[in-house]
Amino acid sequence: MQSQSSNIEEIPLLIAQVDAVQSEDSGDFYYRTYAPGIGMANCDGAYTLSCTNLHRLKFEIMHQADVLIINNLCDEDILPIIRKRKAAGKLTIYEISDDLSDIPPAYGQIRDVYLRSKNLLLMKRLANYCDALQFCSHELQRKFGYLNATSAVFPNQMLEIPPERKTRPSENVTVGWGGSLGHLKDMESISKALIEWVMSRENVRLHLMCPDEIWALFDRLPRDRISRSPTGSLQDYYRFVSQLDIGIAPLEDSDFNRSRSDVKFLEYAAHTVAPVVQARGPYLMSVQSGKTGLLFNSADELISILDRLAYDASARAGLAAAAYRYVLVERNQLERGRDRVQFYCSLLAAARWKASPGGAGAAETFERLCNSVGAKKTGRNVYLSATRYEQLLLGGAAALQTDKSRAREIFEEAIRIIPSFYVPYLMGAFVFDNTVGSLRNAIARNPLSIAACLCLGAVYGGMGMKKEAIETFNTAASIFPDYEQPYIQCANYFNSIGMNEEGIELLKKAIAVIPEAIRDPLRRKGATSESRQKAD
Repeated sequence: MQSQSSNIEEIPLLIAQVDAVQSEDSGDFYYRTYAPGIGMANCDGAYTLSCTNLHRLKFEIMHQADVLIINNLCDEDILPIIRKRKAAGKLTIYEISDDLSDIPPAYGQIRDVYLRSKNLLLMKRLANYCDALQFCSHELQRKFGYLNATSAVFPNQMLEIPPERKTRPSENVTVGWGGSLGHLKDMESISKALIEWVMSRENVRLHLMCPDEIWALFDRLPRDRISRSPTGSLQDYYRFVSQLDIGIAPLEDSDFNRSRSDVKFLEYAAHTVAPVVQARGPYLMSVQSGKTGLLFNSADELISILDRLAYDASARAGLAAAAYRYVLVERNQLERGRDRVQFYCSLLAAARWKASPGGAGAAETFERLCNSVGAKKTGRNVYLSATRYEQLLLGGAAALQTDKSRAREIFEEAIRIIPSFYVPYLMGAFVFDNTVGSLRNAIARNPLSIAACLCLGAVYGGMGMKKEAIETFNTAASIFPDYEQPYIQCANYFNSIGMNEEGIELLKKAIAVIPEAIRDPLRRKGATSESRQKAD
């Protein structure tokens, strides 16, 4: 950045990532939040922090950050925050890291959220309203790039690359795979052929790290020909991978799979394991077939490749070594973190952003947040992990599905700990004795909560309080007039009480405020100018 500055060392920058709730042991958290945070903080002048959307300090973080990245979030209360950030010349990026329109059933509650058309539309609304979009794969950019005129692709990188493993010639070969239940169909597609092949080769052993459902696919294999590592943390997975000679990665053809990252290939390569991966989606972009990995199109082709590698130790070693060198040079997070920071700086310059004098704001805010309970600091990166308070909110949300009495107790405890945060009043409204009072408390603590106003309007409507319902829906609309849901919900209420003409007019208004890019996805805006795209 020229003048204002492509030289990121000149201006301290506070970059915040706010994600949906996820386990700190998960690969998603590591590759999409933790590792990028460390990589960006490795750039002189950059301070990075991360938290989930349930964190008690999220609003302070969202308002203070020079760059705010919101990952897969579906929360209408962020809309007025983005508006305020735009007015201040601050940058807000929406990250789509999965194909949210095609989530497999194995992903449970996450899938249920995005199956609701309202939530999928809200995700698109947020993506459109932010200053730019970012993705972890080119396929995601191809599919969702139309939502915003500015987008970038930042593929996953490896943060920890161990020393190259020196393989020794051996007749015995360990072929392996590790993953979650979301890959059940992928493994099912090759299981029969893989079982037959392992049983026909005395020198081959299959090693899996997987849930019970995937392990059951290989029941026919004698236990002296197959072994299993229990599922665990990412570090446990790395230890598992380091024991393999050949790593396989089947991938069934689906929108969700085509949009995945190539991280399984990276993990094999970083641990000097010969990668054999499906010729599909993410792997086609990064694997140089025959050099850094081998691609297969069918189960039969997979077996043919495995057969060659099992009897050619030199070929295995050469493939693994070339893959390792590729990751070490091209996919190192400590080097590639600069790609993100430079992209953000170019957008900040275009927005005529001005840092506080001397850049003190970034450093001071960072240091103050580092002193928060639950803060985990690594250099100029800090992750605000869940404290007892955030764990209560998460536990209360889970209890809503099974034990409303227990949920009420949990939310009451959260309120006792921090009475000023609006979220437990909103989340617990329908298990508290006084639902209206709880929602009013939420609005009193966050007058810009569209979600609380919409809930309260619906409650008033159900109680037959027409005037109060309409006023509350209007309040929701006034917070962010370009958001369609207040008009839609008020229109539905009008229709329920026979005010059909008024309902029709509101539905027309709802349609009018939906951006054209969202209403007509066929008008793809993904073909943006080179200056506004950044790819690995």
